[in-house]
Amino acid sequence: MSENTENLEQLAEGAARSLVALVAALQGRGVEYPGEAYRIYSYLTRTAGEMRTALDLVGTSVQGLHDRGRLMSDCRGEPLDDVLKRFTESSGRARDLAGDLHGNLSRAHWAVGHLAYKEMPEEQESAARS
Repeated sequence: MSENTENLEQLAEGAARSLVALVAALQGRGVEYPGEAYRIYSYLTRTAGEMRTALDLVGTSVQGLHDRGRLMSDCRGEPLDDVLKRFTESSGRARDLAGDLHGNLSRAHWAVGHLAYKEMPEEQESAARS
């Protein structure tokens, strides 16, 4: 495994770990004010957009390896063309889903930006007076 591949895998693992930590924090304490939800949706929207791009780049890289004759089927003996077809189809669907997720998150992000407290919590009220 090259240093570049290891670094790419570490970056992908770090992204997954960050999302797991976010889910755990949201389960543990939830969102405390609308501005926090707005910023979280902003980051998740950006993540979905980057995910679509990352999936596209991985697919392009795999296709490049195939074009250079650097791929073969593994020991299970399934024909390489079948494996590549399945990869291309499922990867394309995943990329489309990430694009749809990005669009839906963008709309949710915009909508949550219009939310505000009905009454200001005491901590924020005293901070606003200062």
